[in-house]
Amino acid sequence: MSGGSQEAKIVREMKALTKRILLEGKVVKGFQRGSKLLGWPTANLDPKAFKGKIDHLEEGVYYGWAQIESDKTVYKTALSIGWNPQFENKEKTVESYLVNEFKDDFYGENMKLMICGHVRPQAKFSSIDSLKTAISDDVEAAVTALEDKPFIKWKDDDFFKPE
Repeated sequence: MSGGSQEAKIVREMKALTKRILLEGKVVKGFQRGSKLLGWPTANLDPKAFKGKIDHLEEGVYYGWAQIESDKTVYKTALSIGWNPQFENKEKTVESYLVNEFKDDFYGENMKLMICGHVRPQAKFSSIDSLKTAISDDVEAAVTALEDKPFIKWKDDDFFKPE
């Protein structure tokens, strides 16, 4: 195998899922790395909300829509599903970066999450700065993908309507 960094091999596949995945559950505290270390605050979904529902998905970065219970706005989201090889997590997580600047945390609130497509597989990077760059590129790719049909109309899906 030739030398070269892992990040040089990152390919953003941008593949729509054949069927959207709908998850709903509480936002729980994660490892506190998203905002503090990486500059990308994430909403971590309670593992009970996705247990057995996403086992068929490849570990990786995905795009979709998310809504927090106290804020009925539906936001674009880039999310990580898996064990985060950079940090060698021991448990699977679903961590969503909602494309918005929130004033306050929303731990304990209910979050609805619609997963629409796959950006790329998870990867381990040579440095935190390389990871930050990849996350920035992932978010940009997710935002761009969600502007296209059919994704843009899914923002108004009945899933996000009050019950």
